[in-house]
Order: sequence, then C-alpha cells, then structure tokens
Amino acid sequence: MNADLESLKSFLVEVSKHVAPARETTIFALGGRSYYENPASDLLAFFLKPDDKHGLKDLFLSTFLECIGDGHSQLDMSFVRILREEPTVEQNRPDLTILGQDWCLIIENKIRHKPFNPFFDYEAHAKQFKKNTNLFSILSPNGILPPEGSASSGCWKPVSYKNYFQKLRDRMATKFFDVPFSKWHIFAREFILHIENELYNPPMTHDQATFVEEHAAELIQVQNLLKQYPVYLCSVVKERIEKEVQYEIEVIPNWAIIIKSPKYWGNAHIALWYQKNEDWGPAGISTDGFDINVHPDEGELKRGQSNADQSNLLKGMSYIEKEYYWKTEKSFKDRDEAIKFIILLIKLIERQPA
Repeated sequence: MNADLESLKSFLVEVSKHVAPARETTIFALGGRSYYENPASDLLAFFLKPDDKHGLKDLFLSTFLECIGDGHSQLDMSFVRILREEPTVEQNRPDLTILGQDWCLIIENKIRHKPFNPFFDYEAHAKQFKKNTNLFSILSPNGILPPEGSASSGCWKPVSYKNYFQKLRDRMATKFFDVPFSKWHIFAREFILHIENELYNPPMTHDQATFVEEHAAELIQVQNLLKQYPVYLCSVVKERIEKEVQYEIEVIPNWAIIIKSPKYWGNAHIALWYQKNEDWGPAGISTDGFDINVHPDEGELKRGQSNADQSNLLKGMSYIEKEYYWKTEKSFKDRDEAIKFIILLIKLIERQPA
C-alpha cells in the first residue's frame, strides 16, 4: 500500500502541472448567460457612447474605430447616438448603429453564432442616415468576415474581441489616471475580463484532455481515494470522541462531517470541515486545514455567559448571528488538534440525558 501511495504522490505532482489556475470570477459571470450577444451588445452600447455616465469618454469608441482602420479614430465623436437593433426597411435589426456628426458605423456582434445576416440590407440602412462616411464591422472572437457574396466586397471590416480588448487594456492603463476613478472603471474591466473568460479560456486545453486520456486509470484511483477519505475520517472521529465521552455519538459524512448525540446534546451538533466547495487544495483537501462549526440548541452557547472555560474556548470562535452558529476563526492544520478541540467543545453542549 505504501508503494501505491508513493506512486500516487508522484502522479499528483504531475497532475498539478496540468491544472490551470482558477479563472477570476467577474460580476457578470454571476448572472444568467444563456444568451450572450444581447447583453454583450447592451453593455457595448453603453461604453461606446462617449457622453454616457461611465466617464470614460470616447475610450471604447475611438479604440474600436482604430481597430477597423487607420484614420477612423480621428472622426468627430461629439454628439454620438447609438441605436440598438434599429429596424431596417426590411425589418432586419443590426446589433449596433452608431451615428456621429457626419459618419455612421454599423456593428454586427457575433459571439456564439456565425455571420448569416442580411448584410446588403444593413448597408442600405446606413445610407438612409445620409452621412459622408459609412463604416461596417463584424465584432467576433476571431475576426470573421461575411460569407462570400452576402455583402459588398471589402465593405465589412473584421474586428476580434482579443485585439479590441488588448488595445482597450493598453489605453485604459493610462486613461484611468486622466479621469476620476469610479465604479464604471471596475465594470468596464469586469466586462472585458468576463468576455475574455467566455471566449478564450476554455475549461480544458488539448494537452489537459490528452493527459486525462493517458492517465484515466490513475485518476480513477485518486477519485476512489477521495471517496474513501470521509468514511475513514468519520470512523476516526467517532472512535476518538466516544473513547473520551464514554457514550455513543453519530458521525455522518455530508456537506461536512456532522457529529451529534441527540440523547446528550439535544438538537446541537458539530460540523468538521475537511474540504471546501471553493479553493480546494491538492486532492480536494482544504489548503487551510480543518474548520469547525458548532450549531447549538436555540438560546444556548451565546457570547457573554460567565462560564470561564466556555469564554476561553469561544475566544477563538465567531458567532454568526443570522445563522445561529459558532465557527472557528482559524483553521486547524492538524487533524488530531481539530478533534481535541471538538472534544473540548462537547463539554459546552452536553446535557443530562432525558
């Protein structure tokens, strides 16, 4: 068995080389993402309008114009109007129609779909505004063009999100020093990071997939080891505590290791965290160690009681008022130390058997 464990340790070192760091969570990732192009276009419309509340002026618009061609960033950007899905005569709806003093820019935003749109109709739509300059662009993950024959030759300019956002990042680094910092700067950064995460940071790379295929048997061994761990931990906790308290307790693997004794503790129970839903360390074990929660009977184990032993123990715990439980402020690195602390806590919730 020791040889097997040494082999698994070596294997886990190799696994760590193939595990990508967790992507930074953005505020936009917390909401619904069932349809990407509409919300992305709504946010673009906001940031592209120079005089909107974001305070970034023409940062997004001038950067986009720079992406589609030399000289376009010199266009007059005062009195810009932005129309979302403005219907054409044929009742088609381009994603963004941007109107300047003497120019018009139509942007078709493609995140998950291919460019099968009525591009000739969009071109005709731009002409009705009677501007001196009409510009057309498809914004997409990789910078794509309309299918051949579906638009005027050379009329539509491809812009990739990667190129656009890189230019934005470069300009934002200096722009933020020129204008008062606000929440919109954070939202702009979050928007850029969210789209980049969705488009360019897949959950698994080709090399990672190949590694899984080549080491499926070893990975199954690791999974089996993880499944066995809470069962083992329950048996160790039960044996150690019962030896100390001299009565039977229940120990159940659940969202944590749940420890209770209805006969002696009433409705109180203790939870021992041996892993976390977020920020897992190697093999799913919390990098912080073991955490302990105490869920007492209602009205019991409150801060301020006179019992000296209780006060000393609770100095290392925080009371979560809304949830009516206590939690350790610092994690235990050592499993034995965590169990010893649980045994001390039991003295605070024990009651005479009914």
